[in-house]
Amino acid sequence: MISKTGLFAAAWAVSCGAAFLIGRGSSDSPETTGNLDSQKNPVAPSSRSVPRGQQSVDPSKPSGRVASSSTGTSSSGQIEAIREEAKALKNMSDPIARAEKFLEFVKNLSPDQYLAAVDAYREGGIENEQFGEYRMLLSAWAQVDPLQALDYAKENTGTNFARQTILSAWAKNDTEGAVAWARDNFDSEAKGADANPWLVGVIEGISSLDLGRATQLLEELPFSRGRGQALDAVFAEVTASGPENAKRWIASLSDEKLKSGAAGRLAGQLAKEDPRAAAEWASSMGPEILKSSAGEIVQQWADDDLPAALSWVESQPEEIVASAGPSLVREMIQNENVVAASDWLANYEGNPAFDDSVKSLVWHSMGDEPALAADWIMRLSTEDDQRNTFHRMIGRWMSKDEAGVVDYVNNNPVPEGIKQRVEMTLRRKNQK
Repeated sequence: MISKTGLFAAAWAVSCGAAFLIGRGSSDSPETTGNLDSQKNPVAPSSRSVPRGQQSVDPSKPSGRVASSSTGTSSSGQIEAIREEAKALKNMSDPIARAEKFLEFVKNLSPDQYLAAVDAYREGGIENEQFGEYRMLLSAWAQVDPLQALDYAKENTGTNFARQTILSAWAKNDTEGAVAWARDNFDSEAKGADANPWLVGVIEGISSLDLGRATQLLEELPFSRGRGQALDAVFAEVTASGPENAKRWIASLSDEKLKSGAAGRLAGQLAKEDPRAAAEWASSMGPEILKSSAGEIVQQWADDDLPAALSWVESQPEEIVASAGPSLVREMIQNENVVAASDWLANYEGNPAFDDSVKSLVWHSMGDEPALAADWIMRLSTEDDQRNTFHRMIGRWMSKDEAGVVDYVNNNPVPEGIKQRVEMTLRRKNQK
């Protein structure tokens, strides 16, 4: 039996973990305050429930509210009490006390009370530190009536977080039911649709329970940010069993892009302990794997031994040098100086394969050496890249050194659009 202290610690951990997820930031991030306002008329409770009849709450446990009637249907007064209790818990300032009370609240909810609890908790938006309880509430709802929970989330939420959370919890008990819902409810024709976000939620839920099925579903997803999110969950489980298990799992993947992405992640982890061994493993997997892993390996290697990392890079074929270039340039700037990075990159000037390395130098030198960065922009292989990169840096440069920008533009070859932008900015300033 879990102790009270253990329950409190678990609830607190959930809160902290959810807050961390908020900070990662992606299109699949939890709802922000601006789009979490509840609808005035939440969807009506559904009569559907999980076929297996599982119930994760025990209404007989004591609580501060009146228990449901013997028919299992809460009265309007009981529903209102649930709403008020959810709001009161949400507004508690002490996070540990809030987690303690909230866990007890969720344990004592009846199946027909979840909709009211969730709807009330979402009123007025949810702050980052409250997403732990929100996730817990959604996950518990998924155990008793996932379809009702998903209907509510579809009607009342603006991002993927709620539905992914519900699907993740549902999939732990009914994987194929959750998979079927995910496929039936994904609009592949919608604007911006790439990977099925609902399958991402399923994969996150089952990664620790059925790695084989999670991997199958992961390989179904197209190359996208969503697949990267799903890979995060699977990769965490794979690497938890040790690097040799992770190597075998990566070797078993049939999707080459997925294999390259996973290998790059593992190579970065291996390089923390032994970068040379990580490079040897990546090389043994083939040139494409080494190419996708080179940047991660060099980043870790150069932190401890820049000369050794540089020597390894320069011993590789040009395509591997180009792949490692952006990371190497960044590390050279951080561990030596911009001039050293610039001198190294000059060996590959004019080679389109090193355009990403040039951009790396620009972004990591423009703060201290904007004129040098601007010089390198003009060495990019296409005029479009030159123009677009200049436009991205010019505003920041002008805010720090307007006179320096004017002098550079007047005395160096730059895209005509950049000259016009500088002149327009100066005219607007003088008109104020």
